[in-house]
Amino acid sequence: MKTGIYYFSATGNSLTTAKLLAASLDGQCDVISLAALHNKQDIEVDYERVGFVFPIYYGDMPYLIRDTIRKMKFKQNTYIFIFTTYRGHPGDVAKRFDNLLQEKNLSLALSKGIPMPGNSYLSTVEQIKDTLANQKTNIKKLVKSIIEQDKIDYSLLPEVENSAVYKACNMRGIKVDEKCIGCQTCIKVCPMNNIELIEGKIKIKDNCMTCLACFHWCPTAAIYMSKEKEIERREKYHHPDVRLTDIIKQKYNEFVE
Repeated sequence: MKTGIYYFSATGNSLTTAKLLAASLDGQCDVISLAALHNKQDIEVDYERVGFVFPIYYGDMPYLIRDTIRKMKFKQNTYIFIFTTYRGHPGDVAKRFDNLLQEKNLSLALSKGIPMPGNSYLSTVEQIKDTLANQKTNIKKLVKSIIEQDKIDYSLLPEVENSAVYKACNMRGIKVDEKCIGCQTCIKVCPMNNIELIEGKIKIKDNCMTCLACFHWCPTAAIYMSKEKEIERREKYHHPDVRLTDIIKQKYNEFVE
């Protein structure tokens, strides 16, 4: 069966999960960057089975996922599943994703996910070690239900209100301080093209989906969350198997090499 796995990742958890998932599924499987598709229109999806891999934000999908899916054209009867990564739990993402697909007269077939280190609120050292060590095993435990095309009717779940990340906005007050050296790493990793260099200074605007790629990949820790005092300058994180170049390339290369 021909499968397309569309992913978004800010610090590598979902990128590595998408690759591992693709390697575990049967048949041909392409891994495609949603960040590279975000600015396109009328995106044709030529797969019989389609998966979306992404991190959970406030019990919801990142804004980029929602915005891109609204421009995608699926075949009727496509088997659509999501495979999420999260620090705590997936929240109401299955219901929200099903509601999004209902706009296209489609439905979500299956929602699965695995725990991974948090890039927002902190995971303990033990949690980080455990989730990274068991990532591959946890994925393999869930693959059978996708291969057998199990289905759950998520339309039966209670309705939910829009989440805090339903629209793009700089809700965490992400700013840059005097430690900035103008390297423009933040510009290169931002999937929303929300950061500019103006007269030699970095400007973070409001078209933000709080993915925190700029925060975690800044080499001088100049970027901070001014509205999140508890984690304002938390320690940086990225998946140990992912490099800065991997995150930068996903904005420009549709298919994972």
